[in-house]
Amino acid sequence: MNKKNKNKNYLSLKESRKILKYNIKQMRYYERLKKKKVDQSYFVTTMKDPNNLVEIEQLETHFFTDSGTVKSVNGVSFDIPKGRVVGVVGESGCGKSVTSLSIMQLVQAPQGQIVGGSIRFNTDDLGLNENGEKLAYDIVKMPMKEMYNVRGKDITMIFQEPMTSLNPVFTVGYQLDEVVFIHYPEKTKEEAKEHSIEMLKQVGISMPERVYKSYPHELSGGMRQRVMIAMALSGNPKLIIADEPTTALDVTIQAQILDLLRKIQKQTGCAIMLITHDLGVIAETADDVVVMYAGRIIERGTVREIFNNPLHPYTVGLQKSKPLINTNTKEPLYSIPGQVPNPINMPNTCFFKSRCSKCIEKCNHEYPHEIKVSDTHYVTCYLYEKEDNK
Repeated sequence: MNKKNKNKNYLSLKESRKILKYNIKQMRYYERLKKKKVDQSYFVTTMKDPNNLVEIEQLETHFFTDSGTVKSVNGVSFDIPKGRVVGVVGESGCGKSVTSLSIMQLVQAPQGQIVGGSIRFNTDDLGLNENGEKLAYDIVKMPMKEMYNVRGKDITMIFQEPMTSLNPVFTVGYQLDEVVFIHYPEKTKEEAKEHSIEMLKQVGISMPERVYKSYPHELSGGMRQRVMIAMALSGNPKLIIADEPTTALDVTIQAQILDLLRKIQKQTGCAIMLITHDLGVIAETADDVVVMYAGRIIERGTVREIFNNPLHPYTVGLQKSKPLINTNTKEPLYSIPGQVPNPINMPNTCFFKSRCSKCIEKCNHEYPHEIKVSDTHYVTCYLYEKEDNK
C-alpha cells in the first residue's frame, strides 16, 4: 500500500532525469525560435474578421517544471473586437494572466513558452493583401526584436500590483519619459516631459507637475495605479490589457479606476482586455465575457448572456459564490466543492467533472466540444449538446 502511494505521489530519479532532459530540449528549441532571423512574411498573416483587433486561436502556453509540463493555457480561442471591453473571468490559476502575458510575449522564460496556436494582431502598418484581406502580425511567430515595436505602443498592459510595478529608484517622470523615448526617439526631453505631464492630466491627477517629480513611494496606491494607466496610454495603444487593476486598492479607489478605464476607452476608441475574478467588475465594465477554467474557455458570450443566462455549471457556481446585498447573513456563502485537477496530469474528460453536480453519462467520455447556443453565446458542456443538434 505504502509502495503504491509512493509511486503515485513521488518521481523516481530516472523519471526526474527524463523530465529534466525533455525540459532542456524544449526550452532551448523555443528560445532559439525567438532569436531566429526571419523575413517579415514569416510572421505576417491575415485576419478572419477585420473588425477584430486580436484573434486568439488554439493558444497553448506551457511551463516546463521539475515535476512535468504544466499546460497553463490549453487551446484557448476567443476574439477581442475593436473598441470593446472583453472581460476574462475565472478563479485563481485558471490561465487568465498567462493568456494576457502570451499576447505581450512576456511569459516568464525559459520555463514558460508559447508552444502552439496563433495570436493575430490587426495592425494599421501592413494594410491589405492582393485579395483585399486585412494583414496582421502573428505574435506567436514574431521574433523578440520585432515584438519591441508593438509592445508598449500598440499593446500595453496595466499590471496587477501598482505597489511593485514602478521602479522605486527612478522618479515617475523619468519612467514615463522612458516610454516616450523608446517609441518616439525623435522627441526632445522637453517634448517628452510635456507629453508625460499631459498623460498624467488625462488620468485625473490634479497636480501632474508635482507627481512627475515624485518617487513611487511618495504616492498612494491609487495614484500609482493612475501613473501605470498614464504609462499605458503614452504610446496611444490600440489594446490595453488590464490585469486585475483594482485588486490592491480599496473599494472607493476601485470605482474611480474603473470609471477612468471606461472614460479612456470611450475617448480613445481602444479595446480593453479586463482580467479579474470579480464578477461585479465584469458586469459593470465589460461588453463581452470569457469564462476560463483550468487553462480552457468553458463559456463565452455578451455580458447580458453570461449574467442573465449562465449555462455552464462552473459559471453558475461563480455567480452563486458572489455575496449580494439581500443575501441572508446567517447562511454560509456558497463555494464550489472540490479542487481543480492537477495541472500536470489533466484528465481526458471534462476538467470540471469531479466538482459538477449535473454530471451525465457522457461526461465520462472525451473533453466536450464548444457548442454554439446563439450567434454570440458558446458553451463547452455536454448538457447543451441536444440544443446544438437541433
